[in-house]
Amino acid sequence: MHTAQTQFGPIKIIPGENRGRFPFCTSIFIDDDVKTIIDPGAGLKPLQELKDKIDIVVNTHYHFDHIAYNHLFERAKVFVNDKEAPCFRNRKNIGSLLGMEEVYGKKWVDGWLKRISDPHTEQSPYSPQNNHFWWLSTSKVDETYAWGDILDFGKTRMQVIGTPGHSLGFSCMYFPDYGIVYVADIDLTDFGPWYGGTDGDIDLFIKSCKNLEALDAKFFITGHEKGILGKQEFKAGLKTFLEKIDERDEKILSALKIPHTLEELTDKGLVYGKKFHVDEWLYMWEHIMIKKHVQRLVKNQKVLPGKDHTYILP
Repeated sequence: MHTAQTQFGPIKIIPGENRGRFPFCTSIFIDDDVKTIIDPGAGLKPLQELKDKIDIVVNTHYHFDHIAYNHLFERAKVFVNDKEAPCFRNRKNIGSLLGMEEVYGKKWVDGWLKRISDPHTEQSPYSPQNNHFWWLSTSKVDETYAWGDILDFGKTRMQVIGTPGHSLGFSCMYFPDYGIVYVADIDLTDFGPWYGGTDGDIDLFIKSCKNLEALDAKFFITGHEKGILGKQEFKAGLKTFLEKIDERDEKILSALKIPHTLEELTDKGLVYGKKFHVDEWLYMWEHIMIKKHVQRLVKNQKVLPGKDHTYILP
């Protein structure tokens, strides 16, 4: 069952607006000697009262919904994992990791940077791609952390768990003294696992999930929608969550009864749905996720390269 508990000692759970649905997320407030917020994406209203109290902002990874309100905490130091810190030193690295350069090219990334630098840029229909908060909240990084590090905030110790697959440096935050772990985007949503950036990896995502499942934690806090789950509920939900990967494979295999190119498979909208392709980022992520699945199916000899850049069944 979902627990009604929202605080574990000095660790307070801040639910995101709209039930933490993207582009909002659950935030974690550590009310300790060193006051810290993890992933300030809950929204302006739930974070406003903390804006002058926070000493450290910790981002589990560089994605918009987990860094959106970094800029609200002007006097705080920003901590980012060492693998993704380059995104905060040169925003072109976001374009590289997130998929923009892969799908649209380097010039498109330059145009994106220009758009997010302008607070008056027209917004996209389904993604925060042009949100000015991208610009404001990636303006600095003060410290980096590495997988395996233990951060001490006073009475609270936090161990960084490396969980790549969702992004290059994606990290989950484990509080062993309280038996809780913030699993961020291993979130058990109905959409399923997301590995739509250039830095995403399906097999690493699965491995990271299995590692979390084995963790000695009593409660698992998701970044979106589900909230605080007991271990058995998390394990059951994780099984259903990972089955989405197989479902995507099956959709692709079914489509490949007739040879298709990657572009033709992308246009089918097997992951997001065709109507969302009007948003350049959702098309981009669809293309990359389909590409990763096809490459994995080829590696596992379930799909073969055909003629004219098509893919076929064996």
